Amino acid sequence: MLMISNLVYNVPGSRTPKPSYVLTQQGHEKVKDALEEKLQSKYENITNQTIVNFLKNSFDRNTIAKIRNGNKGVNFQTLENFSNKLDISFNEGEDYQELPRTAQPHKTKPSISSNNNYPSIDETKIEKLKKALWEIDYDNQQNLFKSAISQVKPAAAFLIHGKPNYGQRWLVNLLKDKVPYHTNAWQKSLYIKPHRRDIQTLWQSLSQQLETSPSPQEIAVKLYQHWQTTTVILAIHEVDLIAGSCLKQFINELWQPLVNKVNSGVPPQHPYRLLLFLVDNTNSKSKLETSLSLLSQPDINQPHVPLALQELEPFNKNVIETWVGVQFELLSQLWQGSDSIEKVMQTIVERDNQPISVLGKICECFDLEWEQDIVRGFAL
Repeated sequence: MLMISNLVYNVPGSRTPKPSYVLTQQGHEKVKDALEEKLQSKYENITNQTIVNFLKNSFDRNTIAKIRNGNKGVNFQTLENFSNKLDISFNEGEDYQELPRTAQPHKTKPSISSNNNYPSIDETKIEKLKKALWEIDYDNQQNLFKSAISQVKPAAAFLIHGKPNYGQRWLVNLLKDKVPYHTNAWQKSLYIKPHRRDIQTLWQSLSQQLETSPSPQEIAVKLYQHWQTTTVILAIHEVDLIAGSCLKQFINELWQPLVNKVNSGVPPQHPYRLLLFLVDNTNSKSKLETSLSLLSQPDINQPHVPLALQELEPFNKNVIETWVGVQFELLSQLWQGSDSIEKVMQTIVERDNQPISVLGKICECFDLEWEQDIVRGFAL
């Protein structure tokens, strides 16, 4: 876990560049030792692409190069994700440090009033692009999800699955915004790690989030209490790591009893939802089915059984072409490229059709960074 103590102050009339971080010599040594141990090879023989493949495309080669070379910084979230993937801990000052930043003046839009709270130019740009990005594909998953939550209520569970780098977490947060009363929801994500995937670790993680004892019964009580006053959304990422008895215990000892309690005697006017997202990033649906019942269509008689949304697919030319056409007015407001938007977007998807790669490249076209400007704002 990374910790940052720096406070960033906004100076009127200036824009401070976003913080970026580089590893110290000690930090590089930690990475070197971890990679040599995991890849069973000399550090000098390990290529950036080898690391990309080992980390299942969680990062691109450019990001890995920045981290290894140390001449360009990466954002905090990227460095934290990298340390988590390698199961190492970085300490601020000792293992990594912030690159110096210089406040740069920028032109601001004229104020409509002397006391307004309008977002900065950058914030407006991020929100506009994010609004457009939400509309790229995933139509099949969204349609099935909306159908399910309209039929199966107040509790439901969903499996989101596909190959690495296909946008599982992106979709979780996209679907979350379709849930009634999601704005003030109690929402938490759990990330399963390869070296900590037993049921007791899962209970412990949940109990810490809920500030209760690590037993499924007490956890269920706390979740039920939250649901009485707000929508509750729980996401378990890397769920394939607990396929088998651990996942079966989670469903049998916590989720199913909780759903039964929620469904017994719920007043018709109660508006809040209880949702579970199981997120598989390694295309392991068949593996999960050995320990987990799955539905292909919503079933009001089995609300505790996860509904498997359609497997995530790569983006294609038609998807991007349609998206550009529908979002053209909004995109044109942000576009500063010399080539046409259509031509650039088609080139992106032709080179790499993995959804996260495409989304990241689109962000670069608008001088934004996927991890820093988009992913960092995810609630789940």
